Amino acid sequence: MIGEHIEEAIDFTDRGLFPLAFVSACAAVSETLKKANEKDVLSEDDFRHFIKENWELISFMCLPRAFPLPLNVPFGVKRIEPKFNVHHGADEIVLLVINKTLALGRLPDEFAFHADAGFEIKSGKLYIPHTLVGGLLGIAVVHPINKDETIDDKYWINISDFKMFVSELWGRIDLAVRIRKFYLERD
Repeated sequence: MIGEHIEEAIDFTDRGLFPLAFVSACAAVSETLKKANEKDVLSEDDFRHFIKENWELISFMCLPRAFPLPLNVPFGVKRIEPKFNVHHGADEIVLLVINKTLALGRLPDEFAFHADAGFEIKSGKLYIPHTLVGGLLGIAVVHPINKDETIDDKYWINISDFKMFVSELWGRIDLAVRIRKFYLERD
């Protein structure tokens, strides 16, 4: 099932349908977490812990090294999550958009994707980088619990500028960590 979500997300991404790809990526993350935690129902804390534990890799795979945060979120976002009324960091924004997307089965209207590298508020919406889809896909694929997953060999993802077949990355968090280390040492 995780492989099916990954395939869907990649197919939607290839067609530029980032909101649909994000729904599939969130489902892949959710199924990965359920499998890892041996639970059928996940709490917000389960997702919070997952994001915190994997933030370095998620942000490396999908967010720029520097972006303008914390960011005061627009009123529409505060309306869907009242406690979200102060400045928040990228990890908290990512957690919110994942949880709300999973709850609705679609990207909430208060969010939109753009090709820019950072978060931005425009027209009352919180714009998030479309690369977040790839970061969530990447962390689901390389999570050690998914080492026995399979997928058709025609699917690939990028970890930074390393383009790799998904079928070779299942459960290989060590490769993602190694690529990140390579870039950090290079800078």
